[in-house]
Amino acid sequence: MKRLIARCVVLSGATALLLYGCDTPEEGARTEGTGGTTSASGGSAGSSSSGGTSATGGSVSVGGSGGSGGSSGTGGAGSGGTTASGGSSGAGGTSATGGRTGSGGTTGTGGAAGSGGGTGGGGRPGSGGGAGRGGAPGPGGRAPGGAPGTGGGSGTGGATGTGGTRATGGSTGAGGTSGPGTGGSTGTGGSTGPCTPTWEDPPSNVAAWINESWSSQLGSNVKGRKEWLLDSAILGKGQINVCVRWGATSAPSASVKSNMAQTVEKWFNDWFSKLADYGCFPYAHITAKVTGWAVKPGKESWVSDLDTSTIKVYTETDSGTDPPGEPKCPDACSFFTLDGRGSHSFPNCPGGEAFHSDYWIWLDDQLPGGGAAAVGGDWGLRMPVSSFTGSMGGSNMVIEHEMGHGFGFQDYYDWTGSTPAGGSIMIVGSTSSQSPTTGDMWLLRRTWKEVKALRGW
Repeated sequence: MKRLIARCVVLSGATALLLYGCDTPEEGARTEGTGGTTSASGGSAGSSSSGGTSATGGSVSVGGSGGSGGSSGTGGAGSGGTTASGGSSGAGGTSATGGRTGSGGTTGTGGAAGSGGGTGGGGRPGSGGGAGRGGAPGPGGRAPGGAPGTGGGSGTGGATGTGGTRATGGSTGAGGTSGPGTGGSTGTGGSTGPCTPTWEDPPSNVAAWINESWSSQLGSNVKGRKEWLLDSAILGKGQINVCVRWGATSAPSASVKSNMAQTVEKWFNDWFSKLADYGCFPYAHITAKVTGWAVKPGKESWVSDLDTSTIKVYTETDSGTDPPGEPKCPDACSFFTLDGRGSHSFPNCPGGEAFHSDYWIWLDDQLPGGGAAAVGGDWGLRMPVSSFTGSMGGSNMVIEHEMGHGFGFQDYYDWTGSTPAGGSIMIVGSTSSQSPTTGDMWLLRRTWKEVKALRGW
C-alpha cells in the first residue's frame, strides 16, 4: 500500500509537552440529516352533528272511568257503567240492599292500546366534517441540538355529526339510530423536514489558523481520499468497526480484550463530541465495535475466549510490514485497503459485511525504529502495547493526536502560520491538553462542513 506512516517522538521539557504526530499519511454516503421533530399530529375528530330529534309518540288514550254501581235499590240492580273506550273494566254496582246482586257492568272493552307515536324519525346521520387538512410539512430543525423542526399544524377534522335522539313512542318507538357523524379524517401532519445546517463562524482567535490550514495543505489532503473517520461514521450509521492487530509477543489480558471496544470508543468520542449540534451532524455519540482480532499463527489460544459469533479471529500475516510477519486483518474486510471506492461494501469479507473493519488498532512490543511514540492515519493507530494498555480508560494526547490524522489533519512540524488560542494537539508543543482543544474542535467542524459538501451528505 502506497501510504506514508506518521511517526511521533516524545520530547520532555519543563512543560512536559509531547512531540508526536506525523505527516498525514497519503491515505487517509450519505445519510439524511436528522430532521425536525416528528410530524405534527393530524386533525382531531369533529364533534357529532345534531340529527333531528325523534317525533314524540302519542300518549296512551285515557279510558272512561268505571261506571258507578247502582245505589242500594230495592232489588234494583246497580247499572254498571260501561267501559269507556280504552277505560278499565267498569266497576259493578255494589250489592243492592236486599235486592239481587247488581249486575256488574260488563267488562268495558278497553280502548285499543294508544297508538304510540310513530317511530320517531331519528336524525339522519350527521354529516361529518370534511377530512381535516393536515399542516404543511414543517421545516425541520437542525440535527441534534438544533431547534426542532416545526411540524405542520394539526389538520382540523370536520365535526362528527350528532345522531338523532331516540323517539319517545307509546310502545317503544324505534328511535333514529344515533347518526355516527363521519368525523374528519385525520389530518396529515407536517412531514419531518430535512435538516438545514447552520454554519457558525469560529471565534476570531482560532479562525486564522483554520483558514490558513485549509489553504496550505489540509484542504487538498482531505479531498484526496474517501476513507476518513468521518466517512466511516456516516457510512456506518454512527458505528466504526475496529480490527485489532496483536503483534505483541505476550497474550492480551482478559481485561484488555473485554475493554477494547469501550476504550477506543471513548477516544473516538473525545473528537466526535465536538461535532454534536453542529451543521446537522447526525450522531451525538459514535459507537466502536470490535469485529476482528488478528494474531500470529499458533497464537489462536490467546483469543480463544472471544465470542466468534461477533468477532472473527484471523491468523494471516503481512509479508510487507516492518517487521515481516505481522498479523493482518483481511484486505477484503478493510475500508482502508479497498480505498478509492467509497462504497463501504465488503462482499468478500469472511463471515459477511458485518465483520468489515474501518479502523485498525495495531499493537507491538515496540514500533520499528524505536523513536516513535505512535503512528496513525486513516487506516488506524499503531503503538507499543504497554503505552496503549497504560492509557486505557483515560484521555491521552499522543493517541488522540494520532486519531486526528484519521480525519485528515496534518502535523505542524514546520508551521509558520497562526496558532489558535489554547493551542492544538496537532501542533507540537502548543498545548498540554490531553484531548482536542477549542482550536481542534473548530478545525474538525470546518472539515465536516467541507466533507459534507464534497460527499453530498
